[in-house]
Amino acid sequence: MKKQKNNILIIVAILALVVMSFNSIIANEKQEKKKGGKSPISIDLSQKKGFASLTNNQHPGNKIGYRFFEHVPLVFGTTPKTNEETNINIEKQEEILKDFVGREDVIIYKIQTNQTEHKEHWVDQSWTFYMVPVEDGIDMLLVIQTEEIGLPSYYGAQQCFRMSGKTNKEWRRAIAETPSFSEYDLWESQEENERTSLSWVLRNNIWEELPAMDSCVGARTPSGVSIDNLRFQGDLTRAIGPNEGIPQKPVDLGLTTRTNVEGTWISGLFWENTSHITDHHPADCLHAIVNIGNIPPHSKRVIRGKIYWFEGTKDDLLKKWREDFTQHLGLAK
Repeated sequence: MKKQKNNILIIVAILALVVMSFNSIIANEKQEKKKGGKSPISIDLSQKKGFASLTNNQHPGNKIGYRFFEHVPLVFGTTPKTNEETNINIEKQEEILKDFVGREDVIIYKIQTNQTEHKEHWVDQSWTFYMVPVEDGIDMLLVIQTEEIGLPSYYGAQQCFRMSGKTNKEWRRAIAETPSFSEYDLWESQEENERTSLSWVLRNNIWEELPAMDSCVGARTPSGVSIDNLRFQGDLTRAIGPNEGIPQKPVDLGLTTRTNVEGTWISGLFWENTSHITDHHPADCLHAIVNIGNIPPHSKRVIRGKIYWFEGTKDDLLKKWREDFTQHLGLAK
């Protein structure tokens, strides 16, 4: 009888261990999903309000920062009264939104402009960012919801893609410490007249460097050229964006990238409706100024974007961008 009782106790103990192991596996799987599932990239929203910090377990020792918006909007044009006056396709937008909301590992970040820095400059509106870590970066969606007042035909909001290195200020490094992509770190070891640029844009389908200089520089996309011709009566010598970037030749589109010195690792940013791009000053970053406007009151607009971060070349980036966006934008691959 005693032997039988001991056997029962042993069986119960084994079953308990099996249950604990199974629960541990489930917990680990849930945690893995929270971090990004199969993606090597994780998103941390805890460092500072309005910022995300990104890490990639395939590229250790680097943390990229992302600021969801900064400064004040660039505003021009008239505000539509109805969706019929705009190019908003409600049905198509809902399909895109439904797809993002239903994706595994989606991370959501919300902003009310009337609760932010410089709120007096922003029309009351709400933004919802959807971020989904994928194999080569982060798929993003921005949903802009207007309230009593709509947004005019041009309403530029600056996004900041931050690659501060070890030479940048400590508070910036808490959000982004990215020595592989930091131009400021690289320039510490170079003479000013021999600096190397790690920032690239596309002109006539060819990758070209942005100037390696402390001052902010900027460039207009085709839509930015059209907008600024109206805003400045054809004077395209005017400084670009809230950081007053020195104008460079226009670019093909809003795709920008930072590479490492060897050109074997890519970090890149693209948003639909990008009108202008600028770089650093003072945070060692790239900016996309995105036109979120042309929305009537009590309506919304959906804009797609992506952060890229993978081992590869600039041409690999262009290929991936074409696969991700050309069909959606109605362009030929």
